[in-house]
Amino acid sequence: MRIRHKPPTLVSMWMLDVFCCALGCMILLWVLESLSSAEQTKKAKSALVDLSATRATLADMRKNLADTTAKLNAVVEDLRGQLAAVTADRDDAESRLLAANADAANTKKLLGIATSDIVDAKKKLAAASDDANSVRDELAKAESRAEALDDVMRKKDKAAVELTKRAAAVATAAGDLQKLLREKDQDLQALTAKSRDTDKQLSDLDAKYRALAKETADTKTTAADLAAARNAEATLKKEIADSRTQIIDLQGQKQKIADKFDRLKIDSDNKFAGIALTGKNVVFLIDISGSMRLKNDDVPDPDKWAGVVETVGKVMRSVPDLEQYQIVLFSEKASYPVGDGKWLPYKGEASVKDTLATLNKTVPNGGTNLYDGFDAAFKLRADGLDTIYLCSDGLPSLGDPLTPAQERELTGSKRTELLTRHLRNKMLEWNRPRDTKRVRINAIGFFYESPEVGAFLWSLAREHDGSFVGMSRP
Repeated sequence: MRIRHKPPTLVSMWMLDVFCCALGCMILLWVLESLSSAEQTKKAKSALVDLSATRATLADMRKNLADTTAKLNAVVEDLRGQLAAVTADRDDAESRLLAANADAANTKKLLGIATSDIVDAKKKLAAASDDANSVRDELAKAESRAEALDDVMRKKDKAAVELTKRAAAVATAAGDLQKLLREKDQDLQALTAKSRDTDKQLSDLDAKYRALAKETADTKTTAADLAAARNAEATLKKEIADSRTQIIDLQGQKQKIADKFDRLKIDSDNKFAGIALTGKNVVFLIDISGSMRLKNDDVPDPDKWAGVVETVGKVMRSVPDLEQYQIVLFSEKASYPVGDGKWLPYKGEASVKDTLATLNKTVPNGGTNLYDGFDAAFKLRADGLDTIYLCSDGLPSLGDPLTPAQERELTGSKRTELLTRHLRNKMLEWNRPRDTKRVRINAIGFFYESPEVGAFLWSLAREHDGSFVGMSRP
């Protein structure tokens, strides 16, 4: 009878324990890696939220700074004009005072020469003295007004200094973004170098592991050494994964910061008084009614129309993507002063000069038929119209849907309400979404007295994805 030898039971249980320990280590490492990944994801989301909030804050600061600067410059120019007028009044009063003194001296000579005219001379002297006193009073009032205007100018200069400081703060923020971008780039380079070092360590560990495996096959090295080698390899692999994750995060942060800086620069460059200057196929819709050359109902303003023409030129030069344009003028009717209503190719300064020359030859006159103006502009929508810049100073006063009877009977607010309501409803029909995007309408209001004008132009721009700015009187 042959005796069969069984393997010792102790050896089998020992090997089972080793395998269980190795499996437990692997599960523990997997859990730790999952927790680390969740923490990194949470940090990345928090950084994205902070970056979005910073971008919105900087955009608001840029917009508020542009609006406030435009308003302040206009007010300063207005005050300078008033100061010049007061100075002229004071000079005129001084001239009158000198003339009055001269009259008094002549009167005294006549008293010495003609005794018979003493009574008349005294009367003239008294009258001259009264005139002199009156002139002195007027001069004192003019000086008081001048001092008041100087005080206002000092306050406005102080406000201008504050705005300058805010502009410097915005510039500093942009500089900080650039600095942060450089720091993130340096961190990225450092992590990349660390990743290369870790890859090298992993390669060395792989070689050591292969050598150890070979040695184990030859000399039956203990499983504890193998487990230690495997643990070291897993640790290095985890470090490599963490480094690569950090590299990806830093690359994303670097790109976001760079995009944010570029957007800030573009928003700063492509704005006119708070209006984003966009559009490739643009219509400049310009009001040439009689009020465009008046301060109010009856007082002429020789500088108003020239200011409108200058503003059109500035906007035209500043639209960065302008390819085609057309000019639509409207008062009692709408017209195309250049061409036959087809697109004109934009040729830079040559096109600007042609447009300004045409507008300078135009004399504003008549009522305000804004309906016909927009009707003429939207005829170009089928040919790619994407933006309208409206320049006006008043509410509609005539046009569709007024009947002859309504033109005779309706006046004032009832007439304006009917025209504005009809126009806004019609605009929603003209500008309803089609295969292309809606036409963006930006409105620029010029030197208007009534707050209803500003409210109407603002509503018109808001309803059609545009912006509104009210230009103060020059």
